[in-house]
Amino acid sequence: MNNQTILAVRPSRMEELEDLLEIVECGRAALAARGVPQWNDGYPNRETVLADLRKNVSYTVTLDGKPIATAVILLDGEPDYNEIKDGRWLQDGPYVTVHRVATHKNATRTGAATRLILEAERIARERGFSSVRIDTHRQNLVMQAFLERNGFTRCGVIHLRRSGAERIAFEKLI
Repeated sequence: MNNQTILAVRPSRMEELEDLLEIVECGRAALAARGVPQWNDGYPNRETVLADLRKNVSYTVTLDGKPIATAVILLDGEPDYNEIKDGRWLQDGPYVTVHRVATHKNATRTGAATRLILEAERIARERGFSSVRIDTHRQNLVMQAFLERNGFTRCGVIHLRRSGAERIAFEKLI
């Protein structure tokens, strides 16, 4: 990025639906290319992204005004995180949850995913929450390394209610 490039994060807009779906598809393709069996069951899909938009929990990173990355930031906890195995959460207080982080294939290494994490941390601080939590597939080593580089601690294993699938859980204290 040069100093003329403007990277910004903001709530997603309904008119960006097709851009967000393209970004999610790029994320799905990147996972498949690395042999990670995550998002290979049709989830997240159009209905998921639409629901996120309607609930106002979707965030978009733009590069010079064009959507390049997306994630969901939740403020009301995550039921999948109520039970953790092979470890424990760093704290028991309120937390922000980040889900469905994806970057467009033409925007890797722009800092977009970091901007989404920083936005979640900003929201957590603003609301007086103690931490940010996120999970990822055991084989998604790229995301695990990204989270550790961004100050997250591996806490244990959770299971998704939707599918029963196992995920590695991370938390970062704010």
